[in-house]
Formats: sequence, structure tokens, C-alpha cells
Amino acid sequence: MSVTSIKDIARLSGYSVSTVSRVLNNTGRFSETTREKIIKIAKENNYSQNVIAKGMRKGRLAIIGILVPDITNSYYASIVKKCEQYFFKKDYLTIVCNTERNASLEEKYISKLSNHMVDGLVVISTQNVIRKEQVDLPTVFIDRSPKLNNNMITVSSDNYTGAVLATNHLIDKNCFPIMLTNKDNEFSSNESRIKGFTETAQNRGISKPIVISTNTNSDEIYLAKKTIWAQLTRLWSKHSKLGVFAINDNVASYIYQVAIEEGLDVPNKLSIVGFDDAPIAKKLQLSTIHQSTSEIAKVSCSNLLRLLRHENILEHKFTIPISLIKRKTT
Repeated sequence: MSVTSIKDIARLSGYSVSTVSRVLNNTGRFSETTREKIIKIAKENNYSQNVIAKGMRKGRLAIIGILVPDITNSYYASIVKKCEQYFFKKDYLTIVCNTERNASLEEKYISKLSNHMVDGLVVISTQNVIRKEQVDLPTVFIDRSPKLNNNMITVSSDNYTGAVLATNHLIDKNCFPIMLTNKDNEFSSNESRIKGFTETAQNRGISKPIVISTNTNSDEIYLAKKTIWAQLTRLWSKHSKLGVFAINDNVASYIYQVAIEEGLDVPNKLSIVGFDDAPIAKKLQLSTIHQSTSEIAKVSCSNLLRLLRHENILEHKFTIPISLIKRKTT
């Protein structure tokens, strides 16, 4: 049997509708005996509250908007999935919007969602700069660092330290280090990785660290193959062993596969370290920097709920630790 309203629960339990409502919404006063009986009857009869109807009665819909730049990207998809699971357990629905790395599209989504559709936002890195007036809802930014107000929180991996670990590892393997990036270098996460690479290389005695930009998205890097390989070939004429620190695992995996096609000895001629520890890194056994998507999602979601409950928040910027995973490409 399935019931659809608290009136049904009240009839079956013998309690008033108001008492059942207090128990199911965990508000007001009631005894533990009363709570246990009502909850037992609700479970036995497969009762679940209509989240939208409940939200309309309370003046809000208990919905969180999640903006993601590329839902096909495994790193982003993992965060979205874990955020959805977290919010569902807390009786929130989610609306996922794929912004396609388009700042204009992101602005439109934010405008639509802010118009009484959602209670809060999770915005995963898309445009680098966001105007304060664009967002008037409690918001968590992941992998982006806008100017914060009391209604905003940022969460990101320790991108700088990740780059330091990757660069030192390549140099320790007697490689001349190179960093390979894509065209999204204005993102705060990428900026931190580039800074970590260049400063570490300089500290290790390399006066002019080399950062090569593909000027493409990660999934279009094949368009830059000739340019990348020409630069690497020139560097091999000066250095017996190169080490590539890739901006992410998609870039790292492409370079690894091209190296195999070209008959290069990996890791003795070319070592590679990626960033993310995506499924492709595990499949190809790429050395990489591990980001904890579970911890990123947990910290993001729990603190957004704190904002929604108007709790006092002392910290508005969270940095999640990373680790170096050594595999066969180094």
C-alpha cells in the first residue's frame, strides 16, 4: 500500500494532522513514542513527501542549481554526481545546467535560476570573472575565486601544491620539465598550476621554464599535434629526456598515446604527469595529481546548506589537499 498525504498517515496512526506534520517536518514538540509510531507507519506505507509541494508551502522549492562547464568531463561529472547524491539525502532536488564553457550561457542560466527557481547554486569553474550583482543567492564556487561576499564560498583543490609535486617529481627523474596547457589558462585553477610549475622549475635552477599552450580545448588537442611535436622535437635536440606536466589527464593521455604511436620510450625518453586522477589516468597507468572529488563535493554541499540555514560561517575559502600518484609514465 502507498499513501500520498499526511491526512492518510494521520488516519492510520490515530494522531492529528498537525501532529503528523510536526513529526514528518521535525518541527515543534512531540514525544519519542509518537515520532516512532508515525515514522513506522509512514515507512510501512511507502510515504514520501512531495518535495516541490512542500517547498511551495514553505515559500521555497528545496532545489539547488548546479552549473557545470562540460558534463562529459569525468572530473566535473564526478563532482556533479556526488553533489546530487548529497543533496538528495538532505531532501533537495538538483537542476544541472551544462554551460559548455560559455560565459554568456552561464550568465543566462544564473539569471533564470535566480528568479525564484532555486534556493542556492553550485557553480563549477566556467568564466574567470563573475560580477557580484549576477548572483544574489547562496552560492558555492568550485575551482574559481571571485570576490566573495557573505553569501558565497569557494572550494578548490590545492592546485599550486599539485604543480609543485608534479614538477619536482619530473626533475627528480632527471627530466627537463615542460608544462603543456590548453586554452583555458585564465581559470584560477589553471593559473595556480602554471604558477606552481614555473616557480618550482625556477627554484630548481631552470631560469626560463617552458609552458606550451595548445590553444585548444582538451578534447580538441589533436588539432595541435604537429605544433606540439615540433616543439618537443626541438627540445630533444638539447635534452636527452623530457618531462611533460600536463594541465589535466585528458591532455596527458593524448600525449602518452601519441608517444606510443611515435615509438618513444616512456618513461625513459619522455615522462608524463597529468592532473585530476581521472578514469583515463587509471586505465593508462598515468602518473598524475589526485584530486578528491568526494571531499570537494562534501565540503561544497555541506557549506552551501549552512549558508541556506543562515548559520554563522567563519571560513569562506576552502582548499582541499591533493596527492601525487606515481604510475608507469614516470
